[in-house]
Amino acid sequence: MSSNTQNGSKREEKGRNIQTGLRVRLCVLLSVLAVDTASHTADVINLLKTRRTNAVFGPSAKQIDVYRSVVCPILDEVIMGYNCTVFAYGQTGTGKTFTMEGERSPDEQFTWEEDPLAGIIPRTLHQIFEKLSENGTEFSVKVSLLEIYNEELFDLLSPTEDVSERLQLFDDPRNKVSRGVVVKGLEEVTVHNKDEVYQILERGAAKRRTASTLMNAYSRYLL
Repeated sequence: MSSNTQNGSKREEKGRNIQTGLRVRLCVLLSVLAVDTASHTADVINLLKTRRTNAVFGPSAKQIDVYRSVVCPILDEVIMGYNCTVFAYGQTGTGKTFTMEGERSPDEQFTWEEDPLAGIIPRTLHQIFEKLSENGTEFSVKVSLLEIYNEELFDLLSPTEDVSERLQLFDDPRNKVSRGVVVKGLEEVTVHNKDEVYQILERGAAKRRTASTLMNAYSRYLL
């Protein structure tokens, strides 16, 4: 899991631009000798040294624990206009999707933001709209949803029915300083509240399931 903040202007640094966190899933504990959340370290079998990260979450960590530690500290920077990225990285079956998206609780009385199983994405969306409303700021929010599979890009919000249509990645000519990139033809949908975003996520999930029946369901990354 990694978070990143970036902006061309000089600003006060609260720490390193790139920070990492480790979340240990219960079924993979056989590969871990010891997890110390206090010192943010994990000792791994066959490694002779300890790996240190900015945060370590054991198998008993709750979704809200991960969110508060990884995402909450950078949300104010997002509102201020800084480019921030949070993504999960790991082997298939290690819990990336659960951490980022989460699940719907069987108890329907929970909303996405209150659901103990909700992941980083729904919690972040709720808090972003909440902060924007509190500030009384005029804002515009656009959402895109793409998937990387076998080094190919797929638009999960494309209005076409073709789930195998590939997208192309180019250097962004508007941002030569930070050498950004742009995905040509990527659909962007304007949203006005968190409920509309949840509908977008469900729409993308449906298209993702359709694509999984046509291609290998493994090694797929959602952005």
